[in-house]
Amino acid sequence: MKVQRINWPHEVPEKLLTACGDDFKTIRNQVQDGIAHLYKLESNNTDLLVVTRGEETPSGREFVVVCVAGHGMKDAGQFLIDNASRLGFDCIRYHASEATHRLYSAYGFGGDEIERVYKVALGGE
Repeated sequence: MKVQRINWPHEVPEKLLTACGDDFKTIRNQVQDGIAHLYKLESNNTDLLVVTRGEETPSGREFVVVCVAGHGMKDAGQFLIDNASRLGFDCIRYHASEATHRLYSAYGFGGDEIERVYKVALGGE
């Protein structure tokens, strides 16, 4: 798998905009400030943009997958696990919908649910 750390693009691909969702500005700022990192992962079956960061927590060092855009998580999942382990992280944390979590689980990248994230819209609706 070819992996390249890249700068935040001036023209952001639609798939990355979608993956960032409402957190687009925060994620962009974290990448631009060096808090998070944007990687392009490519192989025959993989074309992904992945934003990651490391966090120190009371339970150890967490490798945080902030967002994933594109296709090929089946091939990239084990790559991310192996590299997080090699870099000395104790665990990987990611936020995903229930459907995405089921899909990732089928690829060996499931894990245990530790929290759910909900959003309440305010105003007009």
